[in-house]
Amino acid sequence: MHISGQGSLLKRLTPRRLHLSARARWALIGVAVVAGLYLMSPYFALWRLDRTAVNGPTSALSALVEIEAVRDQIRRRLNKEQDSRIGEVSGPFIDWMQRAIRGNRTDALDAIVTLAWLRNLLLTHAQTSEGFWPAIRFAFFDNPIRFRVRIGARSQGPGSSDAESRPQVHLILERRLLGWRVTAAYY
Repeated sequence: MHISGQGSLLKRLTPRRLHLSARARWALIGVAVVAGLYLMSPYFALWRLDRTAVNGPTSALSALVEIEAVRDQIRRRLNKEQDSRIGEVSGPFIDWMQRAIRGNRTDALDAIVTLAWLRNLLLTHAQTSEGFWPAIRFAFFDNPIRFRVRIGARSQGPGSSDAESRPQVHLILERRLLGWRVTAAYY
């Protein structure tokens, strides 16, 4: 092969650098920073929810939870003809709902699905003052505005430890104008 042939082959195989203007580079850096912050934002909201559940008064959860949306998703789950974001519910959750409906009749959800109920549900997997954060087993996006969280291990049955016998808690956070808010909770 000729020397000139090798040179042209090397020239063709050498990776070419993409030359961007300074403005385009800064724009790409800005987009990357904004995307990174957006991807981290539900985790920060979840951490705030954990800290508020552990340290704050129950009423402080109202800034992070849309309790009416949580009630609505449970209503939708109970009505077989409506779509709900709530997935498969556990036997204890169904038993809890049946007891509540028998006891409170028509306004059962308003009476039992409260911020205090949600706080107790979140703290079922709390490790002393650490909160539920160490018990999170899954937390990721369903889509760009919906984020699913699973807290606690799957129940293993009769011979399992105390931590494994507690129901696994599921949360759905949705992006709202002022940040991420819990819009569904079940176990």
